[in-house]
Amino acid sequence: PSSQVQNYIRDKAHIYEADVVLRDADTYIPAGYIEYRNGLWNGEDHDDVVPIGAEQLVVPADAVVAVEDNHAFGLSNYPKLPLCTEPDADGRWIAKDKLPFSTTLPPDNYNRVWLPYDCQLQPYTYKEFAQCLQQKHSLIHWFGDSNTRRALKKITTLGQWCSEPNRITTQQCICNDNAEQFGKYNIKTPVIPIDIDPIAGGSSPSPDAKLGSVPANSSRIIMFRWGGLTTRNDPPWTDTFSSGFVQEKGNPSVAIFGLVNWDTAFSTRALFIRQVELLAGHILQSYSSSTKIILRTGQYYCCTYDKDPKWKRKFSRLRNQYFNQYLTDIFQAKLGADYSISVWDVSQIAERRPYGAREEMALACPPNHVRAELIDIENLVLINHLCN
Repeated sequence: PSSQVQNYIRDKAHIYEADVVLRDADTYIPAGYIEYRNGLWNGEDHDDVVPIGAEQLVVPADAVVAVEDNHAFGLSNYPKLPLCTEPDADGRWIAKDKLPFSTTLPPDNYNRVWLPYDCQLQPYTYKEFAQCLQQKHSLIHWFGDSNTRRALKKITTLGQWCSEPNRITTQQCICNDNAEQFGKYNIKTPVIPIDIDPIAGGSSPSPDAKLGSVPANSSRIIMFRWGGLTTRNDPPWTDTFSSGFVQEKGNPSVAIFGLVNWDTAFSTRALFIRQVELLAGHILQSYSSSTKIILRTGQYYCCTYDKDPKWKRKFSRLRNQYFNQYLTDIFQAKLGADYSISVWDVSQIAERRPYGAREEMALACPPNHVRAELIDIENLVLINHLCN
C-alpha cells in the first residue's frame, strides 16, 4: 500500500515485490493482485467499510519456475518428518489424489489436505484427543468468540457436528450456526464449563460443581465467551478476572485466547493497544507460570469486504494481519519471560489455500467463519500441539 501520488502515474514503472519459497516439485506460474491503493486497507479512520477493488497484475507468459524434488522437506519425504509440536508450522494444501503416500488426515471441501513443511501432523481422532486431555491437560481455560464456539462443537460431539453428508452444505456448517439448537452446552452464557469424556463427548457439569476442581480421570474446558477485547462485551471482558477468579475457575495447564476477529471488525487500533496491555496485566495476576498461553490468531480474510449494512465489519487482509502480529509481539514482550507462549496460527491455514477457495469462503460467509471441514483441520493442529 502506498499513499504516494506516483503510484497512480501510468507511464512510470511500478515494482511490486513478494518473497515466495517453493519447496515442492512442480511447475509454478506467478499471479498476483494489487488489493488497495493509498493505505485504504485500514478502515481505522473511515465511517464506512472501504470497498476492495483488486487489480490483477500483468505477468509475462514466460515467467515460469520449475522446482525439482531433491531436498529434505520435499513432499516425497513428508512421512519421514518428525511429528508436529508447534501450532504455527507453515505448510501447503495438496490434493489427496496427488499424494505419493496414503493419509487419514481430514480433507477440506476440495479434498485437499494440510501438510506442514517441516513436520507431519498426527491424524488424531477426537476420542483420542479427549483421552489426551485426561492424561495431560485436565483443565483448560478458553477465551473466544463464535469461532471458538464452532471449534468446541466439533470437540464436544467427538467430530460428529457437521460431519453428515446431508448437513455439511447447510448454512450452519458453511458459515453461521448462531441460531442453531445445541445440546452439549449452553452457547449463550458468558462462562461455559464443559466436561470432556472420550465416550460421551462434552457435557455440562452439575450446577453445584466447583469449576476449578476437576473430577479424577476427567478433563474440563471452561469457555469464556468474549467478543474480542471490544466495548461490545456485556458484561465487560475485564469482569472475568474479578476477585477470586483462580479460586473459582482453577489454575489451568493451558489458557487459550482467541482474539482479533471482533477487534479488527469493530474496534480501533488505539483501543486495542490499551486493552491488550490490560489483558497482559490480568494474566500476570491470575495465572501461575505453569500455565501455557496459546494465542489463537484471528481468522484469515481476503478477496472482498463486508457488505452487510447492519454490521459494517472493517475486515481486510492486512488489517487482520496487523492486529494478529501486534497481539503476538506484545504477549511475547510482556509475558514471554514468565510463560510458555505459542501461536495457534489458523490464519495461515486458510491463507495458503488456492485463491478461488479463499474467495469462495469469503463471499459465502460475511462473519468470516470457516467451513466445518476446516475447523477439523484447525483443531488437529491444536491437538498435535497439546498431545505430541
